[in-house]
Amino acid sequence: MSARKKRLIFIQAMLLSAAMLLLYIFYYKGNIKDNNIEVVKIEDKKIEKLSESNFFENVEYKGIDASGNRYLLKSQIAYFDDKKPELVNMEEMEAIFYFKDGTILKVFGNNGIYNNKTNDMKFRDEVKVVQSNNQIYADNLDYFNSKRIINIYGNVFGKSLDGNFNSDILNINIDNQSVDFLMNNNDQVKINLKK
Repeated sequence: MSARKKRLIFIQAMLLSAAMLLLYIFYYKGNIKDNNIEVVKIEDKKIEKLSESNFFENVEYKGIDASGNRYLLKSQIAYFDDKKPELVNMEEMEAIFYFKDGTILKVFGNNGIYNNKTNDMKFRDEVKVVQSNNQIYADNLDYFNSKRIINIYGNVFGKSLDGNFNSDILNINIDNQSVDFLMNNNDQVKINLKK
C-alpha cells in the first residue's frame, strides 16, 4: 500500500470520526430535556418557566370570533401550565378587533389570559380601549366570545370628543351595539357632555 493511499484512508477515517462526533453532540445531546426551573425577570415580575415548550415571546393569535369578525391578539410574553394548556397567560397584551362594519377596536393590558379553545380574553392592569376618537381606561376587561359581550370594570373612565364618563362597570353587547353603565353602590354614573 502506498503512502498516498494510507494518508487518504487516515483522512477519511478522521472525517468519519468527526462526523459521528458531531451527530452525537447535536442529535443525542440536543434531545435531552432539561427540567430545571428557570426564573425569568420582567419588570420586577417573576415567571417560572418549566420548559422551553410552554414559554414563548412575541406571540400572535389570529382568528375569527363567533360572529365572523376577525381579531389579532399579540403578546410580548406568553406561557401556559401543562395541566391547562388552553389557558395562555400573557404579558403586554394587545388585541385588535376588525368588525364587519369597518369598525376597529383596540384593547391593551399589562397582562391577562387567552383561552385558545373558546377565544375568550381577559385583560388586567392598566387596560386601555381605543375605538376611533374614543378611549376607555379601566383595571379589567373580559371579552366573552360565545356570549358576544365585553365587560369592563374597576375604575372605568372614558373620554371622547362628546365628553367624559366615570363608572364602576361598563357592559357592551357586541351584537346590538348597546352599552350599560353600572355602579356598585347607589352612586350615579357620572357623564359630562361637551357642548
